[in-house]
Amino acid sequence: MHLCDLLDPTSPLETLSDQPVESHSDTTIYKGSPYFLRVDILCGSKELSSQAVEAHFTDLIPTVAVTIQEPVHPSRLKPQRLEIVLTTAPLVDSVPRESDICQMSWYAPMPILNGSVVYRVKVASSGLGRNLPEKSFAVNVNGFVRTAERGKEEISIGLEMPVLEDVLAVGSPSGPLWSVVERTPVLILPGIPGYKAVLMTSTEFQHTSLIEVGIQSSWSDSPECPHVDFSSMIQEAISTESSLFIRHNQLLYRFVGNYSLLPLTVPPSGSWQQLLGSVCVSRLVPVFLPHEGRELFYVLAGGRQQGRLYRAHIYDGDVSFTELLDSKGRTACEFIQRETCRVTGATHHPLHELTDLVLVELLPKPNLTRSYQLLLLDNGDTFTMVTGLEEQTAVPLELRGLVFNPNTNTLYIWGNTLLCSQDAGESYLVFAGFPPDQTIKYFTLSFYGEFAFVTETEELWWGQEAMEKVVRVHPSAALKAPSSSGSDSLLTVFYDWDRKLQEVVYHLDANGKGRIVKRLVPVAEILSYSHFSSSPPTVPHHESISAFSFPQTCPFDWEVLVDLPHPEPYSRLLRYTARPPLVHRSSGLHSTSSLASYQDLLHHFLLRQYTMAIGDPAQNPVQRFQKHHVEDVDYSVLMESNEDSLDFSVETDSFTRPDTNSDTVLPDQVYLDRQTSFSFTVYIAIDPARLSVNKKNRELSDIERIWLSAEVSNHHYLSVSLTRTEFLNRGAVAYKVTVTDRGLYPGQAFPGEQLLPHSLLLQVARSEMQCFQQTSDGMAFKGHYRLPIYVGCPPGKWLAFDVTSTQREVTRFNRQYLNCYNPNAVFTCFFFGGVLLPHFLMQDAVSGKSRRFLGKYTFKVVGGGAHSRDNIRMYSPEEVLKYNSLEYRSHETLIWKVHHSTGSVNLTQDGHVIMQGLTSKIQWMCQRNSPCGNLEPQGDSDIHLYLVIEISNKGVDPSTYCEYKYRFTVIIRGLPVGELTESYCILIFLAIICGLSSASLVYFLLRSRNQTPHPAQ
Repeated sequence: MHLCDLLDPTSPLETLSDQPVESHSDTTIYKGSPYFLRVDILCGSKELSSQAVEAHFTDLIPTVAVTIQEPVHPSRLKPQRLEIVLTTAPLVDSVPRESDICQMSWYAPMPILNGSVVYRVKVASSGLGRNLPEKSFAVNVNGFVRTAERGKEEISIGLEMPVLEDVLAVGSPSGPLWSVVERTPVLILPGIPGYKAVLMTSTEFQHTSLIEVGIQSSWSDSPECPHVDFSSMIQEAISTESSLFIRHNQLLYRFVGNYSLLPLTVPPSGSWQQLLGSVCVSRLVPVFLPHEGRELFYVLAGGRQQGRLYRAHIYDGDVSFTELLDSKGRTACEFIQRETCRVTGATHHPLHELTDLVLVELLPKPNLTRSYQLLLLDNGDTFTMVTGLEEQTAVPLELRGLVFNPNTNTLYIWGNTLLCSQDAGESYLVFAGFPPDQTIKYFTLSFYGEFAFVTETEELWWGQEAMEKVVRVHPSAALKAPSSSGSDSLLTVFYDWDRKLQEVVYHLDANGKGRIVKRLVPVAEILSYSHFSSSPPTVPHHESISAFSFPQTCPFDWEVLVDLPHPEPYSRLLRYTARPPLVHRSSGLHSTSSLASYQDLLHHFLLRQYTMAIGDPAQNPVQRFQKHHVEDVDYSVLMESNEDSLDFSVETDSFTRPDTNSDTVLPDQVYLDRQTSFSFTVYIAIDPARLSVNKKNRELSDIERIWLSAEVSNHHYLSVSLTRTEFLNRGAVAYKVTVTDRGLYPGQAFPGEQLLPHSLLLQVARSEMQCFQQTSDGMAFKGHYRLPIYVGCPPGKWLAFDVTSTQREVTRFNRQYLNCYNPNAVFTCFFFGGVLLPHFLMQDAVSGKSRRFLGKYTFKVVGGGAHSRDNIRMYSPEEVLKYNSLEYRSHETLIWKVHHSTGSVNLTQDGHVIMQGLTSKIQWMCQRNSPCGNLEPQGDSDIHLYLVIEISNKGVDPSTYCEYKYRFTVIIRGLPVGELTESYCILIFLAIICGLSSASLVYFLLRSRNQTPHPAQ
């Protein structure tokens, strides 16, 4: 699979650079992102092009599933999980005229959403024609590539070094790969001896570039920060969503990428920028998971500043540093009151707000041995000594670092041993199997139960939570490779998006050509080989046959999950399917015009997903797309009218939601709202051939050996229950598993934000490293399940104003036709004298359905303006209280009140009325001291008022962890004139009456005088 440009689909692009989401250039023939995904089933081979043509005519249609990862701080996108399954379109590539065989590939538009830079692409076959093995790729936006003067792309962080053999060497030590998991588009790997160079990739080492970074080391040796092991290589590097950080000796540098897709508050870097110029940096410590929209890492100081610790916060690209001191201004070493002290490591505990765990090493001195202390700094206020570590093991400790896994609530401390704690350091378990003469060099987590580490001797070890020992997987007899294939040197190991352990090696072939290779570490395959090789097979002889078999060590033969609920309400993964336009050629081949139309429709469909301002019960993104189909396909119709584009047509149902039924596998993760539960059944059985003939023995020997245990990572927030059912005649047991939220989440949060990560572990007794099964992806473990569970407000839900129902209820209740003139169709218009019955919708983007919102909420007018929307201004918090709170009713500042309330109304602490569901009614008041209390008409039109209304359930709706806040604007017409205007009008009227009366009196007096007879002469 390659990235390519539509104008030149045969040229693969290894880098997805930062491009505008929608191009407005008159010369381009497409809208949206300018990239396509090109699926080449022949891996670039031109000699076998006829096989691609044959695959097309035998109905091979690859599908491309693109998963769009939400950013660290989703300010441009609503927090939700999104996956789009695109049906590819076959297209004949451009080939030289002298070629006898056409070259063909399949194409799909690459969807890029404004706000996301990390994408995962999974290619599979549709089930027809040739079988296409499923493959997964990382396709991320590389913001560290810029366009040079002649249109050629170049690396912005340094100079690319094309010849690997001149720089890399077999046998060089490996190093850790540090990044923010599943949020970092570009990874860099330092530690290349003799060079200021890093390995850079935006595809998880599918394609890798060797870059010499452009930094100038200006550090001079000083007593405050002496040179220690001065080296020309880059010692450490951390990759974040928008920036790269490297440490060169005692200097820290940063480079901000060019990411217009992200809401960055800092401009992209033109060169490397030095940070913390007054700090003697001795080490960087990564934090692998973001916290509340921020990325973190730690900086350890050295030299005479040894013992000082800084925490870096990255928010929308801007970085700030905070020195970790307690309320008395003391460092960790000053708190312990030990001069010979240094900080060895630190980690962040995200289950508690701004809680840092600090590992302090007390250096040996006369009459004192080396020891370690674990400190907890809670909210930057007070250090707390959790425990000493020297009593946890029988061997002298030499610890290197620590890391915390919030998904499983497990703290790891590693060095010449491996400790773990599930109570933030109060108690520890020591993993068995690790030799005391080895030392762990670096440690990597999958954050889903598995971990791996590399020792100083370049041995790779693997372990799993709830397993008592760690095992060595490399070197291993199961991974022996022929010596003639060349030589390999390990560079790093990491867990990819699919939670699989990968190793990155430098491979030097027999011809001396070097390349970077990413390889899967088949842990289950290695352990199964070790297991079966340690259990020699038996060879029983029968009358007619002889066969060998391995001893049965697994207590069961097969397992299956049943009674799984519909996945969407729990996994919160929003799925869409898209098909290309229908071509009318008999060959079924597409053109660049039809592909451009496909891309344009996809862009508009995604735009509809995020541009709904007013709710409608019948609307979801698919229906909105079909409703506005005429508008959206104008571009496609224009293309169809071209002379070379008459061979395809656009279908209205080309974008749909797939019908997802209950699966036989657990969701990749589950979200639980307040006191909700997730349940399913695990069915475990024994092969009938193994069942005992004697019923009594079957009951005691077979069924009783199968037991399932369940454990949640945090019992404070979650509870789990098991219900066992035995099927003696089938030799099987069924466990119904129910995991439930306890309702103890602190407060409320917006959908998809401030989620607390936990996990559920299910394990069949005695299955640990004893039970394996062959799958389509190779050997795998069985009898072990781990389910990530997030407690809080699930993503993909929001409130919307139900205009249709509100207008209908207002017309019915007021018994008058709502013929309110509305100068702006975006806003809804109501009459001042009528009663407002607001209706709201709870919209679920995942299910595509809307339902009535029946919860409790507060109704506030937070802004407004008369006569025009341009006059709208937002009120200050003090004004919002004055215009909405009943605490200010005596001030005559209220804009509205509850209509004919029977009995008392519930109020919040600041006097806001608590409303609920469909029963609340609003009556406009506009008291004399309110913003609408003294309005004057303009011209010959009546007074109309724009009001910005905010509804929120924060603190008033205990039925959910979700904090919903929604703002919308309405127009109020028919307002009465103000008191001053009314008095002025009355005075004018009285003046006119008095004037007329006076004039009439004078007229009649004069007339009567003229009619008086004169006396006779």
